[in-house]
Amino acid sequence: MNLSFLPIHVRWILESDPGPQGGNASFGDLEPQPLVIPPEIGGGHFEVLQLPFGTSLIHGVHHFQPAAEGRLISLGEFEIDHGSPSFIVQTMRGGRACQQEMTPPMSLLFEDGKDLFGHIQKRHGFPWIDGSSNSEMTSLCMSVDVLKSFLGIPEAELLLSTLGLDAYPNFVVRSMPRSLGTLLHSAMSNQFRGQARKLCAQAKALEYLAGLSGYLHTDLQQAHIAQVKEQARDLHAHLLSLGGKLPTLEALAQQFNTPARRLNDEFKSEYGESIYTFITNHRLDQAREVMLRTDAPMKVLASRLGYSHVNNFINAFKRRFGVTPGSLRRTGAKG
Repeated sequence: MNLSFLPIHVRWILESDPGPQGGNASFGDLEPQPLVIPPEIGGGHFEVLQLPFGTSLIHGVHHFQPAAEGRLISLGEFEIDHGSPSFIVQTMRGGRACQQEMTPPMSLLFEDGKDLFGHIQKRHGFPWIDGSSNSEMTSLCMSVDVLKSFLGIPEAELLLSTLGLDAYPNFVVRSMPRSLGTLLHSAMSNQFRGQARKLCAQAKALEYLAGLSGYLHTDLQQAHIAQVKEQARDLHAHLLSLGGKLPTLEALAQQFNTPARRLNDEFKSEYGESIYTFITNHRLDQAREVMLRTDAPMKVLASRLGYSHVNNFINAFKRRFGVTPGSLRRTGAKG
């Protein structure tokens, strides 16, 4: 048997100097630059990594002296034009930050576990860092068009909507699992260099976006479930308040601004029975109370409940309670 294999070339690994792996300058990267912080207060640096498709990562490290305790340390002023509407994420590891944005005018406080998100093109702002503890900040920026190409248009639009970034321009601060922030911080790892570092960073950024989308989808589902439960409870209370009135599904659908089928399904999911079954059983429950407390004739009760014949009422009553109305009344009278 003859076996053939594709040749594996390893010479490039063995060469003494493989040469630069995608020089930083040509890709618009910025090597670590010192932050303008007085040395008696602290110090730090920031760097920028430009990834394919107009995606960028910014990483800042801040360390402080005891003199900075309880103070907000200014990191200066910045103006950025991303060229098109863009999606921004800023996440902290340790410490907290205050961002004074000029467009729209907002003061945003975010910290470890609470991330800042933006939908913006031109930014003009003033960042401040709490000097009470050392911290890191990682920021991800990509155009909304790129976000849509990565996640798909429906998923990207859902992500922006769930974050509350439908309006443009806008910023929000949302509580997020630290595990998501850790993914983004790991994208700026120095484990690799050159193009290998960019590939690793892009993979981590995509992993972060997938994780964020999944988390928000779950969050949205939970919010929807809570909303559905609340509406079902409101409908339940409304049905109990109707007394002997019989509503139509169409009228209920219009009143609760929900299609009749969905309203019925949501009610059944919460209470284990359809709206019709609930109304029927509730009216039979009321008839049972009347049977035990009064001498009202069964024909009258059957007519009030909408049964075409008293025998239909008796059969429905027996299915509900296991005894006929007459047997219940006799047993109740003896008790």
